[in-house]
Amino acid sequence: MNGATHSARAAELKRFLRAVRSRIEPDEAGVPLSERRRRAAGLRIEEVASLAEVGITWYSALESGRGVRVSAKLLERVASALRMSAAERDHLFALALPRSEVAAPRGGGGPFAAVIDGFTIGPAFVCDRFWNVGACNRLAALVYGHDRARERNLLARMLFEPEFRSLHEDWQSVAREMVDILHLAHGRAPDDPAALELIERLEAQSPEFVAWWSAYRLSDYEPKAGVIVHPVFGRLSLLFTSFVASSLTKGEEQSMLLLQPPTDEATRERLQRALESPG
Repeated sequence: MNGATHSARAAELKRFLRAVRSRIEPDEAGVPLSERRRRAAGLRIEEVASLAEVGITWYSALESGRGVRVSAKLLERVASALRMSAAERDHLFALALPRSEVAAPRGGGGPFAAVIDGFTIGPAFVCDRFWNVGACNRLAALVYGHDRARERNLLARMLFEPEFRSLHEDWQSVAREMVDILHLAHGRAPDDPAALELIERLEAQSPEFVAWWSAYRLSDYEPKAGVIVHPVFGRLSLLFTSFVASSLTKGEEQSMLLLQPPTDEATRERLQRALESPG
């Protein structure tokens, strides 16, 4: 790992651990409240070290981004002490114990474009790890107008485009989930220039993104039910499913976002009529 990569990981790890530590109240963790007033919310460094059964010096060095020997066993203790979710634990391990990187896609839909072309029951996208769209199927183009959009990043569209945002009945829940996924991807490649440029752009223009990004409330991902209210195709009840797919031949990592009607026959019929329309 080169110096720039190490510095980026150390900075992200520092922000992450401090954010998680600051939101845990001492009484929640079973730590007796001290008589002297606390200057900051949450647990102190020495309290985390005690709960994790690690040395104060070691944990302080870990959180400060200084060089320290880490192991899966020690990180498991820290994750348990800080009551991390599975997603937060994965983020911790990606930052503190990085493994070999899977290459980011070089643009386009890659080998998965054909897969989503054959997905005809709902909108589908192929994205890179940072929500930049490489390809979409015809229903995605019809429902989201993505073939006509100048903005190629789905999260940016959700945060900046009122028409795109208004399609989603609960846009905040969808956007927050996308921010969580972006956070986890950033943890695997914290020095990626394109990702850093995107994050800087989102922070500069979206107060919601700033609040969600700094909170580090990473949730365990599960497919989510959602509703799209489309001005032409009506109310569409869909299951939002996102998963990472890797090309064995190229070693590239992409994600596929599939929106499918689980049991809603009305939605299925509306989408099929949309697919049969000439537009």
